[in-house]
Amino acid sequence: MALVEISALGGLGDGIARLEDGRVMLVPDAVPGDRLLVAQLPQARGLLRGRIAEILTPSPHRQTPPCPVFAQCGGCTWQHIDMPMQHTEKASFLRHALGRDAVVASVVAAVAPWRHRRRVRLHLRGPAGQLAAGMMARASHDIADVDDCLVLTDALSRLLAALPAAAQGWLKVGEVYAVEGAEGVILALHGLPHDFRVLPQAEALRAALGVAGLTLSLGRHQDAAGLHEVTLPETAGAWPVRVDAAGFCQATAAGNAAIREAVTAALDTIGPVPRIQEFFAGSGNLSALCVGRAPVVRTIERDADAVARARVTLTNAPEMQLFCGDVDELVDVALPGEAWLLDPGRAGARGVCQQAATAGPAHIVYVSCAMDTLRRDVQLLQASGYTVQSAVAIDAFPHTPHVEAVVRLARA
Repeated sequence: MALVEISALGGLGDGIARLEDGRVMLVPDAVPGDRLLVAQLPQARGLLRGRIAEILTPSPHRQTPPCPVFAQCGGCTWQHIDMPMQHTEKASFLRHALGRDAVVASVVAAVAPWRHRRRVRLHLRGPAGQLAAGMMARASHDIADVDDCLVLTDALSRLLAALPAAAQGWLKVGEVYAVEGAEGVILALHGLPHDFRVLPQAEALRAALGVAGLTLSLGRHQDAAGLHEVTLPETAGAWPVRVDAAGFCQATAAGNAAIREAVTAALDTIGPVPRIQEFFAGSGNLSALCVGRAPVVRTIERDADAVARARVTLTNAPEMQLFCGDVDELVDVALPGEAWLLDPGRAGARGVCQQAATAGPAHIVYVSCAMDTLRRDVQLLQASGYTVQSAVAIDAFPHTPHVEAVVRLARA
């Protein structure tokens, strides 16, 4: 056993403590300010980890998690931390990613603490006659069975509750991708039935679940009913963005609205440019913000379905040039004074940033959900003459260590 005090939180959400011999220990479910008695666990990947044996003095920022499966579920691992401390730690993650000299705005608390998540991936599994639906348990292939997930919107929570009964008897194991848009909830269900001779029809299942659209994929059995796409309500206006159930969109409407607002502010500050190149453009969520800002807006996305949806959204914007393919291969040498807009996944944008070192855009707006790869890419850009002009941290994922950032860089 060791007596430790938690000083901060790591990028994966664990508490950080320093032992008497100077070694660093990671402690899950800890809060900065906790004094704990911890049991040392076997090292994994060279990391020293501990398990809380006793909370000697709780942090003033520690709170009781409202979710009944908090200790079992793999999601929402910061429910035991109050919101001010969550924001403090998320701002520190971005400062660490950008370096001490970078000015970081305080965290934008864009999302309500509960009932905010409009996109979800659910798992269905369990012994015969006891099918359960929910998220995966921590470090397990089991389901954290719960009747109501407190971060899901009301409509998605109703879907979670209805799934086991609707799939009971015919589904052995399955996975559901669901998203709620302006027209309602649509979902895609993939799975393995008990018997391929006894399969539901998509329309009957859609009606039983009370959703606006459903796509069913059970081996070679493919069926669909209702809507295939929905509109993201925060994009309503001249350039509405549409998504399908299994495609990517931001998990919260308010979080996406805050990201779009921060990108708009960055583009406003940059002002008119001869061209904008956007990478990892998706279905056009940020592309629409570029309309009218340059004579040419060149977007690149490798997902053909997403590009097709973006083309529908932006069909009346003559400056838009939408390309489908590998981002790194389709980068064009920058025109003098042009801007690049990046919104990569967790892997970051190393290839694009390497090309920026020689292709030389005057301005870069980088949207990131992964502070580790953001740090790597920003350091690469700084080494080639870019400086961070502004940065905003957005809490789009309450009760998790995840944070969104919008960073504006310029070439010195």
